[in-house]
Order: sequence, then C-alpha cells, then structure tokens
Amino acid sequence: MPSNEAIVIPDEPRNLDASNCVYPAEYEGHFDSLMIFKDEIRKAVQSLANKIHEDYQGCRPVMVCILKGANPFYQHLLDALQDHKQGYNTEFIRVSSYEGTNSTGHVKIEGGLDVNMLQQKHVILVEDIVDTGTTLSYLIPMLKEMTNPPPASIEVCSLLSKRINKPQKVEAKYVGFSIPDHFIVGYGLDHNELYRDTEDIWIISQKGIDFDPSCLS
Repeated sequence: MPSNEAIVIPDEPRNLDASNCVYPAEYEGHFDSLMIFKDEIRKAVQSLANKIHEDYQGCRPVMVCILKGANPFYQHLLDALQDHKQGYNTEFIRVSSYEGTNSTGHVKIEGGLDVNMLQQKHVILVEDIVDTGTTLSYLIPMLKEMTNPPPASIEVCSLLSKRINKPQKVEAKYVGFSIPDHFIVGYGLDHNELYRDTEDIWIISQKGIDFDPSCLS
C-alpha cells in the first residue's frame, strides 16, 4: 500500500473545463476529456517530495528515472526535493512494456543505468504510471541480481496508479494519483510516441488512437 494519501480520481468523468489548456495544434480532437490539470500535478509532486524527504532525511537516495514516460515527473520531483535541501543521486534506465494501447506483458530494457551506483544504496524507482506492475516485477529482481552487493532498499514512486480488475504485481510506496482504468496520455505518457509534450493528463480519443504519426513532418 502507498505510504502517502494518493489523490483519488473518480471513475465518473470529471467534466473539467479544458479551455485554458495548451497543447500542439496537431492534437486537436485527439482527447476525449481532461483527467488531471497541470496545477493538480504540481501539487501532488510537492506532496510526494515532502513524504520522500521525511523518509530519507540524513541519506542520499538514488533516484532512478524510468524513461521515457517518467521524465517530466522526475524533473519536477527533483526540483521539489531540492526545495527541502534533500540530497540525492541520479540514474536513468529505459524500460517498456507497452505496444499501442495495451500492456504486452513483455518488458524491454535498454541500457543507461550504472548498477555500481546502486550498491548498498537506498534506491527509488520513479515511474509515470503503475497498472499491471509487469515492468516493475521484472525490473526490481533484475536490479537486485545485477548489483553486488545489492541495494540497501528499493522503493517505487509513481505519479499514477491505475485501478484495474486484478491485483498489481508490484505496488508503489509513493503515489500521486489513483486513477480509473482509462488509456491516458500527456505529461510524459505517450501513445505511439505522441502526446508526451502536453502539461496536463488526458483520456485519449479514438481519433487520437487511430492517428498515424508518420503524417507529421
């Protein structure tokens, strides 16, 4: 269970006014509805930083960004930790378990992580979203096996946790929002490498799902 009080986004549409939201013109019509405002995201990030600082005062956790989706969340989380004068080290790893709109159950891991930096350290994996937990259920044991001596601890901080109809294989300790089971994009989350470049989080429309990114210059 999360150690902090995650903000619960209800199952019913929130009917938020998105008239002031900014996104690239080519995305017009690609969103069904707005799920989370950028200001709500920033407040949640501050809350997560507060909790991490409470738990890690006096030590320097290794903050591991799981690319690409977690990148904006990761950067804002580090900024918030700096406000607390919380020290940390940074590492990056690229992991994927998505193709199209579905989690495949197959995890791809690409380089970028110096596992020697994790030896006997407290590690926080920073994720954009946890739904099935497939990615983390593979990644965490792999990191323990590859690192000798292993990390002192490994925890997960995720901006989002999706409520699905089966138990998650791994639960995050730190969670910003508990969200219903919709396919969402924005603020780093993509569909076919699009929509990462929005500040808010949206429920994608069928037009967005069907859109062919190869037509963009």
